[in-house]
Amino acid sequence: MVKQPLDKAVAAQTGIIDELTAVSNTVDSVPASIDISVLIATRSRADSLRNTLDSMCAVIQDGIAWELVVVDNGSEDATLDVLREYESRLPLRWSQVLEPGQNRARNTVIPSLRGRITVLSDDDVVVQADWLQEWYQGTQRWSEDSIFAGCIVPGFPPATESWITHPDFPFRGQCFAAFEPRTGEGEFPGTPFGPNFALRTSVLKRDRFREDLGPTSGTYAMGGETELVSRLKTRGLRVIYLPKARLRHVLLHENLTMEKLLLRGYNAGRGDEYRRTMRKRLTVKQMRRRLRLNLPLKIAFYSLRCRVTAWGASRTMRFRYLYKLQAAVGRREQLQMMIAQ
Repeated sequence: MVKQPLDKAVAAQTGIIDELTAVSNTVDSVPASIDISVLIATRSRADSLRNTLDSMCAVIQDGIAWELVVVDNGSEDATLDVLREYESRLPLRWSQVLEPGQNRARNTVIPSLRGRITVLSDDDVVVQADWLQEWYQGTQRWSEDSIFAGCIVPGFPPATESWITHPDFPFRGQCFAAFEPRTGEGEFPGTPFGPNFALRTSVLKRDRFREDLGPTSGTYAMGGETELVSRLKTRGLRVIYLPKARLRHVLLHENLTMEKLLLRGYNAGRGDEYRRTMRKRLTVKQMRRRLRLNLPLKIAFYSLRCRVTAWGASRTMRFRYLYKLQAAVGRREQLQMMIAQ
């Protein structure tokens, strides 16, 4: 592992983080020679991966030159067997990166991507038959742009409690990776995330993911995609929403327990605090002041709200404040870790 200087645009936003970890690549960056690369990092979810690959076998290609690049991030199940099984059914290339970290795995293979557009997806989605077409046609229509967002619809398992599946469930994006803006195709003011957004590959090869953000073993600071897209937007790039490029994010019962949902809040809080610190260019002194004054008040407030809503409030309202409490705790612990660096 080597260290490279922090990208100038990022360095300008923080006075405390002066290095960006980059993966040393043994493969030189290759020129774009096909239309689309689809990139997936996977870890020990063989059954889910199989469903994803099945859906990709059914996409309408219609003359589109594409590749599916899968990075196995140290799986301990039958993932490699599944990948070998689909080699003859898909334009599939796969490799292994054993050190945990979704963004580390992505960064390792980015230089070898051959598509003009890279669609970033995941191993727990089911794509529509016209998904590839919509990505190709949409990015062709907006040929001067570089950041694109598709629609992500959460797919709940049978018998999921109604308060969770309700459209007004708070934090649908953070908990379910739902991304369903009620707008038509065109410029989108927000920031895409999750398993259905795309970048011009030339942009992605120049601006990699931060490897200290995003899924890894244990708890982590969420927001690797958000940080990258936010960084690109500061350079004047805009986001184009392509609502017809849709997929379903398949959710499992085991990830819909109160414990797992609140863990998402904790991880989201860590990521939010990380990006806030960079955006506001906080010094260590300012971080310590926030750790001593602001965050304890926030935690105390949400703790009180949790006690008040424990009696008589709806499950949705109780969850809202429990989630915010966990997010505040995550913010506190992220600050502690950054100060200790």
